[in-house]
Amino acid sequence: MNANNDMILVGALIAPHGIAGCVTADCLSDNPLRFHAGAVFFLDEPVLGHRTLSLESLSPHKGRLLLKFAEIPDRNAAELLRGRKLLVPMDQLAPLPEGEYYHFQIIGLKVLENGQELGEIVEVLDYTANDIYVLQRTDGRQTLIPALKSIVKRIDPEAGCMEVQLPPGL
Repeated sequence: MNANNDMILVGALIAPHGIAGCVTADCLSDNPLRFHAGAVFFLDEPVLGHRTLSLESLSPHKGRLLLKFAEIPDRNAAELLRGRKLLVPMDQLAPLPEGEYYHFQIIGLKVLENGQELGEIVEVLDYTANDIYVLQRTDGRQTLIPALKSIVKRIDPEAGCMEVQLPPGL
């Protein structure tokens, strides 16, 4: 989920909470530990003249995060964060082992089977056993592809494609 070529989307700011400048947020990061006091995030658009925000404190809140940024003093300022995106530089991502990829590297890949384009990956669903890739087919239908080596034969983010061998009926 690239916001641009050198930044990665890690959170979505939802709405103000209370009067002290807190805001609810969804964590969109594979690494929720990146949300800690002192962490610095970039905004997709400047707010109150700030392009970066320093996380002062956080707590879980109804399945989301409740964030307090040092630069946001009150509810009026927090209201300006509604709908904004939190980003981090690409170089802050931890390297993954060979053959593993971040979701943003998978989303948008063209899917090929026997050299024929089937469509594009539009979403990655997290499940305990394995991820599921949502394929938006060229005919408009969607297909769920289990991220299994027996089905996903090759992933090449640099070339922008994924090669699969789908079982009959999928």
